[in-house]
Amino acid sequence: MFRVGILGSDNSHAQHFARLCNVEKVYGDDIRIECIYGRDDDPAHTKEVAEIGKIPFIASKPEEFFGKVDAVMVVYRRGALHVPEILPFIEAGLPVWLDKPVCESVEDIKILREAVEKHNTLITGGSTLKYNYDILTLKDKVETGRIGAVSGGCINFPGDLESVYGGIFFYGSHLIEMMLSVFGYDVKSVTAKTIAPKNSVVIVKYEDKMVSLAFNNLCSSYYVTVYGDKRVVNQEVDISFIYKLGFAKFVEMLKTQKMPLSFDDLVKPVYVLNAIQKALDEDREVAISEVM
Repeated sequence: MFRVGILGSDNSHAQHFARLCNVEKVYGDDIRIECIYGRDDDPAHTKEVAEIGKIPFIASKPEEFFGKVDAVMVVYRRGALHVPEILPFIEAGLPVWLDKPVCESVEDIKILREAVEKHNTLITGGSTLKYNYDILTLKDKVETGRIGAVSGGCINFPGDLESVYGGIFFYGSHLIEMMLSVFGYDVKSVTAKTIAPKNSVVIVKYEDKMVSLAFNNLCSSYYVTVYGDKRVVNQEVDISFIYKLGFAKFVEMLKTQKMPLSFDDLVKPVYVLNAIQKALDEDREVAISEVM
């Protein structure tokens, strides 16, 4: 059995992951959430999350995880907290999950890369939406050529430029990771416009296609459209299974000792989000290479 500790209790993801493992036992006895640490969360809320998720140990500091866990998840709402908090566990060689956003700054990517490569640590995470059934189905249709040569598409999902949890980084990762999964990771540049913090449009340019992203909190359902020269596919995205499908990838990594994503693919959304923020700040097209 793999024993897992969770850093962060304010994010609803902590409760969802704990329920999957400890209450619903979706993965049988293969994995269990043993510890949780709340950092700046209300201690009463951390205790509530532990009770709901049947997590037996509440740590007063992250160091108390050592000796009690075989792997660690960091799920703070603020991605800026992820790398500093997870580094000691990476350095100890424990497999880790970094929730979305993996981090916020390019500097943190450099620190993370150096630590992972030096200690040969297994790492994964990001938005679980990239493992959604609908997204994987579209990805397959694109990669197998069933809809022909793809010239572009569009996606909508919520985003908030003024979120107290890191602006566009907090929720924006969901939309970016869905796009990268379906249309590919070789993004060249972005252009962005906004009329309100929760209503922005981003044009993502690839070598051979362009994708329009609507960060719009006013929509109650989410769609991906892919333009192929054989046919156009318009798919509604059902997000009800995202925690289960995403966490399954973490379990798979622990069992196989193989990362489901390369390090570069894992952190690519952070580069794209930084480019989007720069495009908004400077009102111009920004190449991804400018932020790498």
